[in-house]
Amino acid sequence: MKFVVPYLRVVAGMFAAITLWLAIVEVLNGNLADAILFVAFAAGLGYLAIGKPLRDRRRRIKAEQDAIAARAEAGHRAFLAGDVRAAMAPPPEPPKPPRIRRGVIIAAAVAGLFVLMGIISDISDGLDSPTKDDVSTTPRAAAPTTTTPYTTSAATKARTVAPETTPATRISTTQAAVAASTAVMPNVVCMDLQAAQDTIQAAGVFYSTSVDATGQGRAQVWDRNWVVVDQTPSVGASIGEGDPVLSVLKEDEFSGC
Repeated sequence: MKFVVPYLRVVAGMFAAITLWLAIVEVLNGNLADAILFVAFAAGLGYLAIGKPLRDRRRRIKAEQDAIAARAEAGHRAFLAGDVRAAMAPPPEPPKPPRIRRGVIIAAAVAGLFVLMGIISDISDGLDSPTKDDVSTTPRAAAPTTTTPYTTSAATKARTVAPETTPATRISTTQAAVAASTAVMPNVVCMDLQAAQDTIQAAGVFYSTSVDATGQGRAQVWDRNWVVVDQTPSVGASIGEGDPVLSVLKEDEFSGC
């Protein structure tokens, strides 16, 4: 049993790291109650993993300090008794820490690699909440929207300038209104999120937002793993910075594309 215990501590440490990562994912998804529960489990597993080694180290330090104190007291008594040789004797050797077996080190490295691969896989999959895996991934029906032509701020400012006095003034204000509405919403449905963002930027708008079409609030960490299933505003509408909103699903979910 003594041979197996170090490996059991490695397993406990591995599961503690996994549980702590799940707590971080829950925090990112806004589930604080589940995150606290995962943190409690991680703390318990972490104690099983490193509790005994920490207690053993504390005992070794305490034993070393006690031995030094006892040697100092013995040297002081020897000096008072006139035994200079005994008083100048070197302190005792500190206890050596136990050697860690090579197999335990290899097992810890493999466990760490396993946890790292899981974290990378989780990030590439979009950091789904582990407590909401049973939620349906069918996209919600998008509410019918109507595109209403709107006046840009530049055009509004152009209308509030001083009264027109010359044809040249009318031409300049018209050109300002046209220049302010040159960005047109392209069709990006069924593109992956990265390609959709690149297309919108090529149209003249740098900033766009994306939302989880299932309503779960999943974060789109790896854009190429998500597919656009709906867009707001519709194709051909005038857009400005932050106006495009893209509803997305993961590429392995049914999107109708």
